[in-house]
Amino acid sequence: MIYILDIDDTLYLERDYVKSGFSAVGCWLAKNRNVKDFFERAWALFKSGSRGDIFDTVLKDIGIFNEDLVRQLVHVYRVHHPNILLQADATEFLKKHKPDDLAIITDGYSNAQWAKIRALNLEQYVSKIIVTDDWGREFWKPNSRSYILAQAGRFSKECVYIADNPLKDFEVPAKLNWAPSVRIRRKESLHYAIDTPESCIEVNLLTDERL
Repeated sequence: MIYILDIDDTLYLERDYVKSGFSAVGCWLAKNRNVKDFFERAWALFKSGSRGDIFDTVLKDIGIFNEDLVRQLVHVYRVHHPNILLQADATEFLKKHKPDDLAIITDGYSNAQWAKIRALNLEQYVSKIIVTDDWGREFWKPNSRSYILAQAGRFSKECVYIADNPLKDFEVPAKLNWAPSVRIRRKESLHYAIDTPESCIEVNLLTDERL
């Protein structure tokens, strides 16, 4: 059996990456624009449910918004070295299995995803890591290329995908006739409110006895 894993909200909490990124941007703004409270403003918006335009909102509120500055801050956010940690159950799961029986498929901008991989030291646990953006945005899930590469000639029923997002993660494993996918539903995950597909096994921890 090979377990193919997502990263964000599967092995660590994505909100921790967001918090780390806001902190990096806040430090940059304090140094370069004498803005002292970006982090507090951005994090408060995120916790209140805002998504997608937080940089714009904060910069407009403090009167320094311009598109070039937003692009600069997005770059700082994506290339920063994240302060994130594996969840305890994820560490236990990774240590329990041989590297050849573990792989990763992850979406997201390449430089940011590889920074997460390094911060979490995932290469010591996993034999194959696929960042779909290395091939371009058109290969993000649910494109099937990464899944086929992760399967690597194994029988379909030997493959289990473990991820968090029902909107995009589980369509291809079902089409490839893999074993039932596992939806991990962490309470602080960004997609927690989305129902788990009936075809998936739902778990709250990777130490669940069904894994």
